[in-house]
Order: sequence, then structure tokens, then C-alpha cells
Amino acid sequence: MKFAAPRSARRLTAIILLLTCAAFAGSPKVEHIGPLPASAVSAGLRQSVADKGYRVTLEDGWTAEFWFARELKTDKKDVPGALYPELNNGEFVGVVRFPQGMSDFRGQAVPAGFYTLRYQLLPQDGNHMGVAPNPDFLLASPVADDARPEQAYVLRKLVALSAKSTGTGHPAVIALESAGKSGTVSKEENGNVVFSVEVSSPAGTGETLGIVVKGAAAQ
Repeated sequence: MKFAAPRSARRLTAIILLLTCAAFAGSPKVEHIGPLPASAVSAGLRQSVADKGYRVTLEDGWTAEFWFARELKTDKKDVPGALYPELNNGEFVGVVRFPQGMSDFRGQAVPAGFYTLRYQLLPQDGNHMGVAPNPDFLLASPVADDARPEQAYVLRKLVALSAKSTGTGHPAVIALESAGKSGTVSKEENGNVVFSVEVSSPAGTGETLGIVVKGAAAQ
């Protein structure tokens, strides 16, 4: 004869299971991963990024995989308000894979896939005033349409290229914020979740970027 456990015992077991699941959900994390898959991108893109990448996993299970440029091209200059004035507009920063897609800083859906990331300052005009606390962004473009990392783009061309990621008239925009410790994920006071990573730059120095992997512009 089988006996059912007392209701209180069953309730305690359920609570323990819930707590265990919550514990295993864990905090956001950053892991090192292998090279950019050769079958996913052009040879030029694969050769332009570092041999190892990063996988960022958030609390809800969302992930993104990044492979950054072997060396950023920096240029000392004064750009009022910019967090990363040494970077150049249209500069190739790396490749990202969104296994489940993502929502960009404008709230636009970006389908699952591989995308190039290029730096771009937000235009200082009436259409963009107040949309973000900082003017620094990364624009994501489909790797099939941006196969040459050395290619230079004027703003109009880059916007049109990145707009292929969203299927709208607007580019896929990923905001940049002040960086924390490299290899970490943090939640800022404004609610944005920022992945901080150091990318190689000339003379052996590194450029630490703060990439908003989850967040949206104020409406």
C-alpha cells in the first residue's frame, strides 16, 4: 500500500524546488567561446576578428555571442559629449550573433542571425535630440551585406545597410554606455543592462566598451 506525503511536506518540497530553480537561473554571465564559425561569414570578416569570442547570458536565458576586431582603429580627437571620441564613424568593431534575435534600443525586432557592428555617433539634429543620454552607438548590419570590414561608409550608406536588419526605414541601433570592469554584465540605474569588454587598440592599449545588451530609449 502506498501512502501520500502529508500536504505540509508536499508544500515544503514545492518551495524547495522553486528556490532551487531560482538559484540555478543565476545572474547574468560572460563566457569565453571559440572562433567565429567559418560557415557563417566571409573570410575577410573571420580574419578581422579575434580568435576567441564572448557569450553573454542574461537572467532570462537570452544570449548573444560577440567576436571583436583584432584591433580597433583609434584616433585622438575632441568630440563633445562622446564617450568614445577616439573611435571613427563607420568603424568596424566586431561581429555579433543573436541566437534568439533581440530588441534594439529603439524597440525594433532584430531577427536571429549574425551581424556586423560598426560605431556611429548619433546625428546632432532635431530628429535625434534626447533619444539617448550618450551619442555613441553600434549599428548592426547583416553579415551577408557587410562582408568587408575595411569598407568605409558615410552615414547615409551605413544607415541604409543597417536598416536591412530591421526591415524598416531605421537602422538596428545598440547603445553604448560608460564601461565597467571588462568581462562583466551590470544593470545601470536607468535599467539598461551593459556588457563591458576590452578590445585591443594600437600601441598595446585596450579600449573598454560598454555595450547595452538590454535597454530601450526613453519614450
